[in-house]
Amino acid sequence: MSEPARQSESRSDAGEAGLHLRVVGCGNPHAGDDSVGLEVVRHLRARGDCECELLEMPQASVEMLALLQGAGVVLFVDAVSSGAPPGTVHLAPLPSSGIEPRALGALSSHGWGLAEMLGLAGALGRPTPRLMLLGVEVGTVGPGEARTSAVEGAIQIVVEKFPQLRVFLTGAGQRDGHDSRRFPPGDTTFPIGSGDAPIAAGGR
Repeated sequence: MSEPARQSESRSDAGEAGLHLRVVGCGNPHAGDDSVGLEVVRHLRARGDCECELLEMPQASVEMLALLQGAGVVLFVDAVSSGAPPGTVHLAPLPSSGIEPRALGALSSHGWGLAEMLGLAGALGRPTPRLMLLGVEVGTVGPGEARTSAVEGAIQIVVEKFPQLRVFLTGAGQRDGHDSRRFPPGDTTFPIGSGDAPIAAGGR
């Protein structure tokens, strides 16, 4: 893939439960907390033991369509703004009526986003893998600003708990992972949760 979706060399063709997991980090690397998706992927790459495919997508484009090919589950990691405290982690199926990924939800400068990708896939008759969002609630997204401590904490939890998340998405979570889940800052029950109710539609 070219610049909009840079591929990591760290991948495995089969996850623990046999489904191939593709993790796509999204966002603006120069806008504070908006870079969280890219930073999660970079930390996972540094681990070197994630047993999945890791991609960076700093800008949405028509190349997103290629992300649907050859994966059982595609996990987009992106910043979100829903009104929850900064550092809150959301895990939700896509498309979601409750939360919207910042980089994928709105049209990019190229007139492309998640809705356009799914619409084109449908028009072309291409199968769609299971699509999930790991969204991190942002605090500051100003140009040149640093990430907030709350978002840095969320990155640490996601990376630390990634083996459990991978099993959840490719194994048992296939059956019970269709509800949206919300994890406040510092909540270490991620990704399984402690029985929180699904995120309500229009949760902004």
